[in-house]
Amino acid sequence: MPSFPPQDVANEWVALGQMLARSRKAAGYTQETFAPRVSYGRSTIANVETGRQRAGRDFWTRSDDLLGTGGRLSREYDRIRLASTQHLPSGMAAAQAFQVVAEPFSSTAVETFARAPGTDYLVGEWNSFSKLTSMLAEQRQAVSPDALLGLIEAHRDCLSTLYRKAGRAPIRADIGTMLAEASIVASRLWSAQGNRALALAHCAYARQLGDMLGSRRISATARIFESNLHSEAATLIDADGDIMIGLRLLDEAARASTDLSAAARARVAAEQAQAYAALRLPREATAALKRAEEAVNDLSPVDCVGLYSDWSSARLDVYAGTCHLLLGQPRQAVTVLENAVRMLERDHANVNVALAAAVDLASAYAEAGELEQSCTLLGDTYDQLRAGGNHRGIARAQRARQRLVRWRHESVVLELQEKMAA
Repeated sequence: MPSFPPQDVANEWVALGQMLARSRKAAGYTQETFAPRVSYGRSTIANVETGRQRAGRDFWTRSDDLLGTGGRLSREYDRIRLASTQHLPSGMAAAQAFQVVAEPFSSTAVETFARAPGTDYLVGEWNSFSKLTSMLAEQRQAVSPDALLGLIEAHRDCLSTLYRKAGRAPIRADIGTMLAEASIVASRLWSAQGNRALALAHCAYARQLGDMLGSRRISATARIFESNLHSEAATLIDADGDIMIGLRLLDEAARASTDLSAAARARVAAEQAQAYAALRLPREATAALKRAEEAVNDLSPVDCVGLYSDWSSARLDVYAGTCHLLLGQPRQAVTVLENAVRMLERDHANVNVALAAAVDLASAYAEAGELEQSCTLLGDTYDQLRAGGNHRGIARAQRARQRLVRWRHESVVLELQEKMAA
């Protein structure tokens, strides 16, 4: 099976979308008339045909049946998905097999599969699902969202099928937990692509599922990442973010602290600190950073996996530097963020974290009177964010550019504006 690197994946999905558009037109359908026949909205069809959105395999098989393409669309879908996994960690390729086994399962079949002789479902086959979710979560900070989104959605769809088929089987709660985790990972990727609505929907689904299953850990984790979306990272991404919704969700997550890992506790406290800093509450922000530091000091390798694989002292420095920036302390922000960027430059698993730190450092440089250094760093970082397809990072950079408005007549700022508008 030929493969292609992650940067070419998006082009392959665009080509498949164009193939769909040609087949649809040849069959005499408009997007409006085609959409309800395959149980999707017109806007989704438009997004799929232009490569902006992924659809699961069932969409492509229904399209083949409706358009009479002889299975050509679904075969191409399978080819792209399989080939795109060749450059990812080998365990990720297992998702291809998972979709095959998921569809025919009844609740009895799920239970039989999980309890196969000599296999414990938390050690054998079922553990593969959990490992895959964790690997995908860890890759989100290092790989383009385009390269992972289709895979995590396929993995999530598979878990959703197994969850429904499980009925009242004893393993249903464990499958539901994995489904919630996969939904949170999908939320982060949709957020990186700039689709806030789908990102929020995935997090809300995970939160509700965690509440229903009685899993305090899952419920809290969903609230942590949902809070980040509501507050728009405490206005660093969108000025219309609702910080108070974010703080309320974080407070709810903190109530489950005894069930959370050190990395999760650090994330809760760091997000609280950032929100307090945005509200210009220095005492509360400092206290929250202290709690985050205490949690980071308790970190062990077993904590830094999955959605929390990016946690370290450098990650905390990013939050601390950003808090200094929001509190009007640019010199302190420069010192802390420069250290964070230096440390993260060597961490190839957290490219997106490093880029976020660089954006905030550029803002701190400007506030500290180093305008040329600010514009150079922001321009270079913006180029990297665009190349990686990180739309949420791009929005963060655009917000940083807006903070330069007081220097809008300076030549370096005018050059930056022209570059980022191109």
